[in-house]
Amino acid sequence: MSNALCMTVDVEDFYDGMAALGHTVARRAEAPKGLVSLLDRLEAQPTKPKVTLFVVGNYAPTVRDDLVAFAAAGHEIASHGPDHGRLPSGGLVEWLRKGRQLLEDLLGVPVHGFRSPRFDVPADSGLVRYRDELAEAGYQYVSDASRLGARSPVREIPVLSWRGLRIGGGSYQRLLPFSAVAAATQGAQQPAVLYYHSYDFDGTLPGLDAVRSPMLARQVLGRGRIAPIAWRLTERFGSETCDHATC
Repeated sequence: MSNALCMTVDVEDFYDGMAALGHTVARRAEAPKGLVSLLDRLEAQPTKPKVTLFVVGNYAPTVRDDLVAFAAAGHEIASHGPDHGRLPSGGLVEWLRKGRQLLEDLLGVPVHGFRSPRFDVPADSGLVRYRDELAEAGYQYVSDASRLGARSPVREIPVLSWRGLRIGGGSYQRLLPFSAVAAATQGAQQPAVLYYHSYDFDGTLPGLDAVRSPMLARQVLGRGRIAPIAWRLTERFGSETCDHATC
């Protein structure tokens, strides 16, 4: 039984993501804190946790300085795709490779890992071919909600699930008692991969006064619980990057 934890953060634009779902949301007027506030908090923890950032390629230039600071501090940069849409039905290898190359060219660091923006698997090809295409695109591991097993040509580091619930996600953790999240992390049979979003830490989320629909309410309500839960988990368990996790 492993007690290792891999804290991961999907670095993306909240408003672009909502627009992709058909919901246009007015951006908040205040200047965001930026991801450096997350880095400062991690660096101040006695466990010295290291995290993996899964970054959307076309969003990366917006937060380039923050990403450079994370990489310089020993954290990992991985790909969340060149955009935040679903996996394309055609030209997937090129799409996957583009997401990796955008980050490597921008930041000058190797990118070994991938997480699909919607945790999806291409419906037209299936999991076996998808794993082969990840390897062909130059990835060494994938972190999502599926598992092919020993046949996979890339390492699989799935997000933590508990009783059928993707408890590794901060959006789920905000609805659960901390004791349940900590127990699931403690009991993981492999590194417990937890995933959060950059907008849980960077000050870009809209305020409650911007809520105009049930969809947006579900996205925003209770999110203030997520960062404190992440801090408590990394303070208790530490964190290693996915690239260094042993599965």
